[in-house]
Amino acid sequence: MTRPRIWFLTPSYHPVGGVVKVFDYVLHALDRGHECIVTSPKPLDRDSALFRNRRYRRLVSDEFGVEFQHTDAPAMRRGELAFFSWPTHFRALSARAAPGVTSDAIIHLVQNVRHANPRWTDGYALRLLSRPMTRIMTNEVVLDACRPYLNQGSRTVVIDLGHDTAHFAKDRKGALPERLTVGYTTWKSEVGDAIAAALAGDDRVEFRAVRGYVDWDELRDFYRSIDVFLATPYAEEGFYMPGLEAMAAGAVVVSPDAGGNRSYMRFGDNAVFAELDNVDSYVAALRAVTTLSGNRLAAMRASAREAVGRHTLAGEARGFGALLDELVDQSAAGADERIAVASASTSAGE
Repeated sequence: MTRPRIWFLTPSYHPVGGVVKVFDYVLHALDRGHECIVTSPKPLDRDSALFRNRRYRRLVSDEFGVEFQHTDAPAMRRGELAFFSWPTHFRALSARAAPGVTSDAIIHLVQNVRHANPRWTDGYALRLLSRPMTRIMTNEVVLDACRPYLNQGSRTVVIDLGHDTAHFAKDRKGALPERLTVGYTTWKSEVGDAIAAALAGDDRVEFRAVRGYVDWDELRDFYRSIDVFLATPYAEEGFYMPGLEAMAAGAVVVSPDAGGNRSYMRFGDNAVFAELDNVDSYVAALRAVTTLSGNRLAAMRASAREAVGRHTLAGEARGFGALLDELVDQSAAGADERIAVASASTSAGE
């Protein structure tokens, strides 16, 4: 089977969740023998924090032959595939697509329930959902949010988001200590600091925070050092990776419902619920955690391990491989008669 070249679009090389996931898919494509080109409006920095992670370091090695282009408008040709996540990349991609490039050859990774929010990107992301192209939804919650707006003639698949959870894994047993070590990040919210301030002087809890960039091993050590993780997401999330990482490390997770985190969090089963940005609610949840029995903790940990086990990079790679095979087979069968991107408006209905 001929493996077509794939263009991957990224807004930057900064190691935030959405960007990292694009590079996971680059690795999946490489492992299946595809030639990969990465394009970004930001210049390549081979020493960036992203490539200091051992998983992605090989991408900037000449041995693997990944081509990096400093451009926001890749020149995609007929017979090639393109992969993007950030919605407005479709404008640049379709503007330079050669005649004969079909809608199925454009793969949109939809990572967030915000795509269905008409206020996000001034509604561009929502309108883009109605355009014909191939779509990957990272979980069923994202699919449910976007379903009313999806182009019904296009291929849409759910590939559960994968992660290197084994890196964070820690097997814990028994009761929690009398003095809890509670961790949180300040990447998306300041509510963790407010909770710590509210419980200042309470000798039953000790707080630890991650405030800026930490490397892969430092993040692992942080999760393993805490008993409870306070999830502090945005109001709308596609997944919220820190919660899954903390679960993998065996910490009790206290979290609000932020949309996509429901794909692995089951409140009252493997996570403890707190209201979004409500300090009093988090404090009450922490107090409830201190009353958990050994049997209840064991059940929560078992449920958390089961949830973590559904989100592997190997499973994600298999799902993407099956989709690529479908697209290649369809192209070989003459699918180029389908709607061509190059002939369509490039502004998602604008």
